[in-house]
Amino acid sequence: MRRSRTLAALGLALALAPAAPAAAHHGWEHYDTTAPSYASGTVTDVTWGNPHPEVTLRVERTDVPAEWADRELPAELEEIGGRDVLEATRAYSGGSERLTLFLAPIERLAAWGLEGRVEVGERLEVVGYLDRDHADELRPELIVRGDGQTVRQRSVPLPVPPEPTPAEGGGEAADTPGPATVAAEPDDSSAPTVWLLTGGGFLILLVAGAFHVVRRANRT
Repeated sequence: MRRSRTLAALGLALALAPAAPAAAHHGWEHYDTTAPSYASGTVTDVTWGNPHPEVTLRVERTDVPAEWADRELPAELEEIGGRDVLEATRAYSGGSERLTLFLAPIERLAAWGLEGRVEVGERLEVVGYLDRDHADELRPELIVRGDGQTVRQRSVPLPVPPEPTPAEGGGEAADTPGPATVAAEPDDSSAPTVWLLTGGGFLILLVAGAFHVVRRANRT
């Protein structure tokens, strides 16, 4: 009886094991959506199938092109925050020479205008989100093919919106003294409070000392 239960549990574990890697790439929560990363390069390997086609990109450029934030987007992607993603795009900094891209399911890619399939040797631009555990895996927000066609990869709002790039959040303006700097200067209004506390303590000690002297005199 115990042996049969053990074999049944082992069989269930083996049955579920193949599904685990695929399921890991379904949710946007598994990726750092606060920091959209840009890379471009040449496709070196393609595995075309569901749940997600996998494309390996040899990274050849990471600096974000000028006017990137102003490029034309599919209207459906614009409606769910795609423009904010472009404005927050920063250079890929994962350090890997190759990125594995997990694209949207094949049926959605076709519905979103992808003609054929991505091929080895094709040049791609991509902006997307790095896997929280693997800096060489990326879930794209969109891909841009060599002919300029932009194909979105997302149809739902992000679980956490992108954050501004460091350049937008800092810069020279951040070094300019503002109201917060002035407010941080010492406030003289606290001086009376300090004086009252100090003076009050001294008065208590004085009264306690006098009481002790009188009490001792009465005993003698």
